[in-house]
Amino acid sequence: MVKLMKYVIVILLFSMITAGIVYGSSGYLDISNEIDVEENYPYINQMLLESSRYTQKEVEDAQVLDNYHDNFTLVYTLEELDSLGFELMFDTTELSVYFELDSFSMIVYNKVTNYFWSSRPEFQGASGTREDNTRNRNLMNSGLWIEYVRALNISSATIQTESIYSLADVSYANNGAVTEDEPDHLRPYYLEAGSYNYRRVTNAITNQTGSSFTVNVDVKYLDFNFDVVISLNQGSLEVYIPVEQIEESGDIYRLLGIQVFPYFGAAREDDFPGYIVIPDGVGALVRTNARHNTYFQARFYGTDIGYGTMTIPNLTVPVFGIVHETGANGYFVNVLEGSENAQLLANFWGDNTRYHRIGTRYNVRHIYRYIINKAGEGNETISDEMTTQDLRLSYQFLSDDEASYVGIAKGYRDHLIAEGVLTQREKVVEGNIPIQLDYLMSDHEPSFIGSTRVTMTTASQVLNAYEYFKSEGIHNQQLTLMGWSRDGFINRNPYRTNSWDKRGIENLSEHVIEDGNTIYLTNDYIVSSELSRRVIYNRDVARSLDRLKIVRNRRNLNGQVTEVYHLYPEQSLSMAKSDINFFNDLGVSGLSMHQLGSTLFSYYDQGNYGRSYGLEYYQEIASLYDQLVLSNSNVYMYQYIDGYSNMAITNSQYDYYTDLVPLIPIILKGSISYYTPNLNFNALAEDRFLTMVDFAINPSYMLTHENTYEMRYTASNIFYTTTLSDYEEEIVTAYHYVNDALKYVTDAYVIDREVIETGLVKVSYSNQVSIYVNYNYTSRNVDALTIAARSYEVILP
Repeated sequence: MVKLMKYVIVILLFSMITAGIVYGSSGYLDISNEIDVEENYPYINQMLLESSRYTQKEVEDAQVLDNYHDNFTLVYTLEELDSLGFELMFDTTELSVYFELDSFSMIVYNKVTNYFWSSRPEFQGASGTREDNTRNRNLMNSGLWIEYVRALNISSATIQTESIYSLADVSYANNGAVTEDEPDHLRPYYLEAGSYNYRRVTNAITNQTGSSFTVNVDVKYLDFNFDVVISLNQGSLEVYIPVEQIEESGDIYRLLGIQVFPYFGAAREDDFPGYIVIPDGVGALVRTNARHNTYFQARFYGTDIGYGTMTIPNLTVPVFGIVHETGANGYFVNVLEGSENAQLLANFWGDNTRYHRIGTRYNVRHIYRYIINKAGEGNETISDEMTTQDLRLSYQFLSDDEASYVGIAKGYRDHLIAEGVLTQREKVVEGNIPIQLDYLMSDHEPSFIGSTRVTMTTASQVLNAYEYFKSEGIHNQQLTLMGWSRDGFINRNPYRTNSWDKRGIENLSEHVIEDGNTIYLTNDYIVSSELSRRVIYNRDVARSLDRLKIVRNRRNLNGQVTEVYHLYPEQSLSMAKSDINFFNDLGVSGLSMHQLGSTLFSYYDQGNYGRSYGLEYYQEIASLYDQLVLSNSNVYMYQYIDGYSNMAITNSQYDYYTDLVPLIPIILKGSISYYTPNLNFNALAEDRFLTMVDFAINPSYMLTHENTYEMRYTASNIFYTTTLSDYEEEIVTAYHYVNDALKYVTDAYVIDREVIETGLVKVSYSNQVSIYVNYNYTSRNVDALTIAARSYEVILP
């Protein structure tokens, strides 16, 4: 009876809800006085185009620009600089560099644009505001910060941050407010006479030459001593901290980190019309014309699982910058050395600061948890040894048209080209762009005893598909075979070198390579699992710094839980070397790896090893192959790769990000072919293809000959739509749509990208070709052209 009553109640509720939905829907559509959905579409689309999913048009408001030019453009006379203790250190045709020793402050004058940059947040006390918190002023007015802990009280909660001024315990002559009665803009920096305590900290200049000088920082209060070398190198200002010169002479304090010029180029409130550039994902901007009230913190190259830390932003290149005004003044920082141990930090105007700023923290040591028993109990600690890596930062100043995120990307690209990291190696066949086609050959599903192979695509079926796409005009196919080993695919790497379709792969490889295309096999020597038949747990699975094995649980769609391992880098290299002859004999072009270019971690192996040790092993693995495709690769692998797969086409989409920009594509275009994540799983329809043309990203698909349904019980069921027959027509259409634009710019570099108006972009290339992309739902007229809605137009020279 109780069950019957439950059923009756459920049916009644369902009927009521259904009736409400039907009534509400028909009633809504019949009310002509309410919002017209069709008429509201343009508004919705406009709001979307003005969101952070797109690049926005630069500020053109005359009032905003006039206020910035008249009131917030920094100007110093030589007398004023002298009165504040600044000394001219370098003077070239482009830059004058001034340094104040006691506060470790820098002012750079760009002669090209007649513009001053300061390491201190300028315009303090503007509009009469009282900024009289001495501790905050000491942090702002000093260009060097130190982070440390007490040796007997180590925890994340006890980290102390001090600047040179706070260590010297200085005090100020006034509250720092600048008013109409006292308009002296130097007021915030005046110290009380004799307040600087040289018994606690002293700076001394040594080894000064015409192009460099060394500052010895002696923090007597904490028993730290180190050198900072500042130099001018081919127009860039470099800051170098040699780790071997860092000394700790006491037993009470331990050094954790150093920040140099954390407020360099800081922008006050909403008075600067520029933005901060963050290399998150494909690229992000945070415009400085709004109050964001938050901060950003992330390690370069992602999470270091060896410390148990997690990082969401994906920073694949160690570069960042600030543009004060697009087309006028900007700068960017390139972390030349020490990026594996560096964090990117940014703070934005809000409750705790009136400034937008960005900089790096050089981690000399990390705090980590030390486990003392099998129950997992322990305490936080640090390594006795410091990092073995130096820190070297390069500040490059951008003038006029180069002052933009495009100029930052081009400047970094030019650096990589000069270093030989990037060379022209785009995959071009008969003048056409490449398409990456991933074929899933097999995986395993559980059976009564062990597992059973589920065959999804044979090599001969791949060859048939290859020939079909050739007949449809797709001559530049880059093939990747997954699940080629008898071991299977997901969670079973590193695979044994025993293919279930060896002769078929040999034949396929011969045909593909004869056409000038490439064919790759997938493997992964970095991350494995309990299902791999090659991994020996005690020998191969790495330990994090807490001395525990790096093991995580991964649950698939069927609820099966698998233990996933990170392997010792030395064992990864050993296994990779042992497989080389097999791949060479099989005749494939090379390998495609998912983790090699994007995973970097610290580990314990009879001692603590930082990320730089693993990086050396991984680079040696990469050097084993003539052809290599890496997924979402970090920059330290660029010199080894011939293809960049799974390029992020967005960023972390934090609510304070204001623009999506193609920072990574601009860096790579003309050097390395890069591909979207598999378009089978594209949820953005035509918008994704417009972005591909805009960012010059090549298409990619994952395919199986058999129906996707057949692998529902395998771990590959995460790929929920792969059937070749479902995608043949779409692949042909999509490829030609993108190729009809990008075939004209193969091997060319991006030289400019301009948002003409909301939703309308012009990309200019080094071969004088321009591509207009119209994201709008209506046509646009520009430069005597009409760009159709949701379309593009290629302009040839």
